[in-house]
Amino acid sequence: MLVCLLLLLGGAWIITKKGKLRIPSYIIIAFGIYSFFLILGLFYGHKNPTIDIKFQFYAFVFYLFFVNAKNLNILRFLIILNVVVLITYIVIYLGLLPNLWHQSIIGFRGRVYGPSIIPIVLIAFYYLYHNLPFDIPLALSYIVAIPYLLLTTNLMNIVIAGVLLFLIIANLKKFFKPKYVFGSLSLLAGFFLFFNSSFAPELIKEKLPYVLKPWEYESLKIRIDDLDQALKVERFTIVEKLFGEGYGASTTIYRDNEKAKSFSSYFTFQEIDNGFYYLYHRGGYLLLLIFFITHAYLIYKIPSLKAKLGFLFIVLFTCLLSIHYFNNVFYLLLPYLILESRPKEFLTHKTSVNEKQPIYSP
Repeated sequence: MLVCLLLLLGGAWIITKKGKLRIPSYIIIAFGIYSFFLILGLFYGHKNPTIDIKFQFYAFVFYLFFVNAKNLNILRFLIILNVVVLITYIVIYLGLLPNLWHQSIIGFRGRVYGPSIIPIVLIAFYYLYHNLPFDIPLALSYIVAIPYLLLTTNLMNIVIAGVLLFLIIANLKKFFKPKYVFGSLSLLAGFFLFFNSSFAPELIKEKLPYVLKPWEYESLKIRIDDLDQALKVERFTIVEKLFGEGYGASTTIYRDNEKAKSFSSYFTFQEIDNGFYYLYHRGGYLLLLIFFITHAYLIYKIPSLKAKLGFLFIVLFTCLLSIHYFNNVFYLLLPYLILESRPKEFLTHKTSVNEKQPIYSP
């Protein structure tokens, strides 16, 4: 993965920038902050730290590629990626391709393991950020995404994709018009009939009732118990509460299986499935504060209310249920769109001759 990222960055550097690499000042600041917590982690001497540290290096290389890639059509890239992900899952499921992402092809209750499944989330956020209406490319993108979301039985991203779609199509001015009401009800009825049919995966059928009652979801209960145990066993000093233990840290907890005591055991994770604890363990209250301040700024930079709500939901929901926001480089497209492109509604505004600002269009 690192070789692929370096080739991308090298191509952007040599071909499009002709040896002049652009490094935004906020990247330099971010790398300085990261370096502090990296040195702190090396000081603590964590076991096998690269399993954690590598993602941050990947992130910097990945982000610099996008900053330096000239005239890159992000929406087209995401739509193509969306199709590639579906094709990859199909060939993995059919046994036509060795699984490069996991030691097994099919896991618990038929879950298929494979590449990142968030292209549809990024496509939906792009539409929200640029205030684009629901159209055929977006409809086709969701049709393409649904099969791989079902193959992975990933309820978190199914919910996020659903919420973002609702924000895109929600229009209070049209909400009470018969055509809009009929279309919305037809869409909901279609989803209801599909998920109650024989075509829907059994694991998805089991998870769907918890969408309305998330506090009863077994996986969420495990995450809450894991967080409670992690906080109890950490025994941080005042300095560690302020600055954490640096990158490379891991967490060991004891899971008590009440139904089958023989399965009760200690588990060591790169981190428990909670992004906020991931930050706290590595950087204490200081890194948490930096995270909230920077994301408050990103929300401030987003011009529309619906896009603000979509971004906030992605960050909160993902961090509450996983650490993917910090070890999946594709999530960096969210701040990239906010910091490096202008929403479509502002593209028609004239700029002065001296303002040579890059134009990013769908």
